[in-house]
Amino acid sequence: MIVAIEGASASGKTTWCRAHCPGDCVDETPETTAAPDLYADPAEVGRFWVNHNSANWQRAIGLEREHGVAVCDGDPFHLYFAWALWKVGELDGRLFEIESELYRTALQERRIGFVDRVLWLEVPIDELRRRAAADATRRRKRHELYLRLVPWMKAWFDLRERLVPGSLQPLDSGVSMGALNATASPHRYSLALLAELRSAARALRLYCHS
Repeated sequence: MIVAIEGASASGKTTWCRAHCPGDCVDETPETTAAPDLYADPAEVGRFWVNHNSANWQRAIGLEREHGVAVCDGDPFHLYFAWALWKVGELDGRLFEIESELYRTALQERRIGFVDRVLWLEVPIDELRRRAAADATRRRKRHELYLRLVPWMKAWFDLRERLVPGSLQPLDSGVSMGALNATASPHRYSLALLAELRSAARALRLYCHS
C-alpha cells in the first residue's frame, strides 16, 4: 500500500512522517531543488515536475516492496497543484492541460500512479500562518499564495473520494498506520479515473474567497 500525507504548507506533514514512519517515507521535495520558476514556460515547468514526481513514485514503489507500506510526504500525483493555481487565477490553464497529458503518459507507462490512500491533515489558516512565521528553518516562499490554494487542494481530493470511495480520510490522533487496510487499490494505474477526475475538476466551482 502507498499512502500520501496531504494538507497545506506548514500543516505538519513532514513532522508527522518523521515521527510515524521514518524508515519507509518518500520525503517532501526540498526547497533547494533546482526547479524552473513557477511562472516560466509551462511546458518546461510541466516536464520537470512530472519527471520529478514520477521519480518519487518509483521510490515509493521500492519502499512498498521492501516494507509492505510506503508513505509519501505529499502526493506524487501532483496535478492538483497546477489545477489549483489555475482555479485561483494565479496561472491560466495551460500548465494544468500540459501536465494532464504528461501525467496521463506517465500513468499509462506506470512511471507514476494514484496512491492507495490520502490522509488529509486539516489545520486552521491562522494557525498555518503562525507556524510559518515561527519556523526559522525554512523560507516558505509564496506561503500566502499556497494558503489560497488550500480549499482547491482539498476539493481535488474530495473529488477523488467521490470517484473512489474510501481513498481519503482525515489524519487525526486516531489514525495509525497499523490500522489501515494495507492493500493496493485496483485504480492505481487507472486511465479512466484520471479522465473522470480531470473532467470533474475542470467543471468545479467553489463558493469561497480565493
